[in-house]
Amino acid sequence: MFDAPSFEQYFNRITKIWMRLDTPQRTIPFCTPLRHDPEFLVIGTNHSNNFDPNDIVENDRIADAFSKELPTQEHTLLDHHHPFAQGLKKIALEIQNDYTDFRVTRDWIGTNRCAIQTDSSGLGGLKRLDQYQACERDMDNLLLEFISFCKPRNIILTGMHACGLFYTDKKLKDMKPKKILLGENSDETTNLIPIWHLSELWRYDRYSGESFKDKTIRRLKEAIEDGFCEL
Repeated sequence: MFDAPSFEQYFNRITKIWMRLDTPQRTIPFCTPLRHDPEFLVIGTNHSNNFDPNDIVENDRIADAFSKELPTQEHTLLDHHHPFAQGLKKIALEIQNDYTDFRVTRDWIGTNRCAIQTDSSGLGGLKRLDQYQACERDMDNLLLEFISFCKPRNIILTGMHACGLFYTDKKLKDMKPKKILLGENSDETTNLIPIWHLSELWRYDRYSGESFKDKTIRRLKEAIEDGFCEL
C-alpha cells in the first residue's frame, strides 16, 4: 500500500538527495516548523553558516539541530538574527505602512533550493562537483511535489538561484509575479513572487541606482495590488 507523504518523509528525502555529494557540510532541509496551507513559503538559495553571527557555539547548535531533525519550535525567520531573517523583517515593517497584514508569523515556512550549508562563498564550490546538477534536478522535482503537498498561499523566491526553480529570465527585473497551479491535476493555485536576495538588500542596481531593498518592497507591494499576493 502507498504511504501518504509526510513532512518527516520530505526531510529524509532531501537529506538523502544531497548526501550524494559526499561533502563535510551540513544538510539542512528546513529551517522552520512546517504546516499545511501556510500563508507564505519562502525559498532561498541555501543556508550560510551564520544562524548566529555573534556566537559560534549557538550558531553550531542551531545548525546541528536543523540538520538532524525536522524543526518543531525554532523558526529561523522569527527567532534568529542573520542577514536573511533581518532583511525579511525590515521589508515586512516597511510594507506594513500600507498593508498591516503583511507580517512574518509562524504561518510562514522556509526552505532552500539547495540544502547544503556553505560559508559566505555560496554555491560556487558545490556546483563544480560531478553530482551537483543531478542533485539539483532531483531537489527541484521534490520541491514542486512539496509545494503541491503543503499548498502555500504565496511563494516568495528570493535571489536568482531560487527564482530559477520557476523562471528562465536572465534578470530579476524581467521576472513578474504570477499564479501557478498546485500540481498537474489540480485546479488550485498559488502565487509566485520573485524578489531580490534578502541577504543583499544593501546592494544597489548598477544601472538604475535603486537599492535592492527598495526594489523588493516595490515588487511585493505591486504583487499585493495586482492580486499576486494574498494576505
